[in-house]
Amino acid sequence: MNYLVIGEPCVDVIHKADGETIRSYGGILYSVISMAVLADKTDSVIPVMNLGEDEFDNVTELLKQYPNIKTYGINKLKHPTRQVNLYYSLYNSDKSARFEKSTEPTYTINYNDVESLLNMADAMLINMISGIDITIDTLKNIRKNFKGMMHIDIHNIVMETKEDGSRTHVPVDNWYEWCTNTDTVQMNQFEIASLSREKLTEYKIAEEILFNNVNEVKGLIVTRGVDGVTGFSKKEKVYGTEKFRDLDHIEIAAIENSHFKDSTGCGDVFASAFLLDYSKNGNFSKSIHFANRLASYNSSLEGIGDLIKLR
Repeated sequence: MNYLVIGEPCVDVIHKADGETIRSYGGILYSVISMAVLADKTDSVIPVMNLGEDEFDNVTELLKQYPNIKTYGINKLKHPTRQVNLYYSLYNSDKSARFEKSTEPTYTINYNDVESLLNMADAMLINMISGIDITIDTLKNIRKNFKGMMHIDIHNIVMETKEDGSRTHVPVDNWYEWCTNTDTVQMNQFEIASLSREKLTEYKIAEEILFNNVNEVKGLIVTRGVDGVTGFSKKEKVYGTEKFRDLDHIEIAAIENSHFKDSTGCGDVFASAFLLDYSKNGNFSKSIHFANRLASYNSSLEGIGDLIKLR
């Protein structure tokens, strides 16, 4: 199978709770490389991204180490590659909790950058790393013209970057459009809590997404870090002689990792693992369990150089 992966690469500067600083490539590269590592040898992973000329040679050479990653969807730009500083607190009981500061994102990917690749792809991951990786119009055009499976991680469309580079959660007026132009959608507990201006409950948001009148959306996933994962899908139920479809709600516990190092990239690995598994077996619950295991293991790794250990 051929997998398109859309999103923004970046340079992560990880400030650990013990004072150690690690510089690593990150952003969409976590999804791209983890997918390449986990995929079958016959699968191809095609990243579609804009990459600053300051890091273009370094990143493309890095990706060429993985034979099933095809780099012809990468655009070289003069705009510098975004840098994200991730600060982990020693005093927070949740070791995965962090504060972020970011430089300006790379330019948005246009529909024209994706269009020529649609016919060769079987499935697609869109990971909104910067929040402006693509526009809503591009997403709609992709959904209209792409016949394969689509999974989107809402991620940073709910984040607003301030002048000092810090980021905060904000509501998204067109969240319904972002969540209904795909087959499956993923977000974390903080993102879904700030998604709607009306502060809708998770259950209500799931209803709005899964029973929309636009496209057939098969599932919503809410990741919760140390508190596990919630999955919402549709299930046919029977009451007396009446058959109807209702929400099916599953809760999956986190897999405790005694070798925890940091949570950078866990959501990105979850997304790639879920898409790979779900595109091959179509079992929503099983694929969430699979992705949950891989995301947990990722928290014992450091940087994209360690992702080869996922295999």
